[in-house]
Amino acid sequence: MNSVRVLLVDDYEPFRRVVASRLQEPPKFLTIAEASDGLEAIKKAKELQPDLVLLDIGLPKLNGIEAARQIRQLSPKSKILFVSECRSADIAEAALNTGALGYVVKSNGTSELSLAVDTVLKGERFLSASLDGDDTRHLHTQTSESERKIERGFQPRLAEDAWISDSLKSLINATGADFGNVQLFDSASRVLRIVAQHGFQREFLDYFDIVTERDASVCGAALKDASRTIVQDVATDALLTTESRGVLLRANVRSVQSTPLIDAGKLVGMVSTHYSRPNGVTPDGLRQVDDFVISLLAKMHGSDQGTE
Repeated sequence: MNSVRVLLVDDYEPFRRVVASRLQEPPKFLTIAEASDGLEAIKKAKELQPDLVLLDIGLPKLNGIEAARQIRQLSPKSKILFVSECRSADIAEAALNTGALGYVVKSNGTSELSLAVDTVLKGERFLSASLDGDDTRHLHTQTSESERKIERGFQPRLAEDAWISDSLKSLINATGADFGNVQLFDSASRVLRIVAQHGFQREFLDYFDIVTERDASVCGAALKDASRTIVQDVATDALLTTESRGVLLRANVRSVQSTPLIDAGKLVGMVSTHYSRPNGVTPDGLRQVDDFVISLLAKMHGSDQGTE
């Protein structure tokens, strides 16, 4: 029997040593490479086409969830098993939505890892029993056909629509902003993802590519409260963590507003404008954002009707 070729990705070298040692016990496993950040993981997965990728989420340079998405495209036959300290069912769901088959909480690794690996290699899902949340049973089910239709159709079309890119640029000019983005909300995984942006560099896009209501960010706070959130000075506002503040300041963002897209009482996305100066958010600018939100919701309805 050929060995199962494994790519091991974690930024903590002692943990990689432990897992690599454990994988040596059954002779069918062969650790062919290790990586300590998301970009390195993508590169090695593309080069080596491993059978199995053991992947952490909290990785430097590029988070594990985004790395998994790219690995799925570049090495489609590789099966992905997340091994993370995070116990959040929401984060686990976002991880599984990348196409990964399993999620193991690190503290359960001793008892669960071998079973998880065997399960994932069979093409079946595995979840740690200790994930937080009142009900994680739905995580064991595959995405419904209707959800896949929405994901395949509506969101990619909106992201590729020249109208949204042009309108976002117009909004940025009208509000006196320097940057901006539009995110859509995935109600299944409860995360925001950027579908259109203008002016941002790679670090910002990687860091804020996926946002949850637990994140200490402006759009994370707006998501949690389903209401507009404004930070007039990124350098001093207590809402932000040191890490998120640093990412914003390096992106030359000093003030920002995030406005939820609410349709029929349901959150469907977020519109944010960013300014390179403090106190850049103005009442007139917010009115321009509200007008854009109305137009965007109308466009979203038009795109949805076009697929029926």
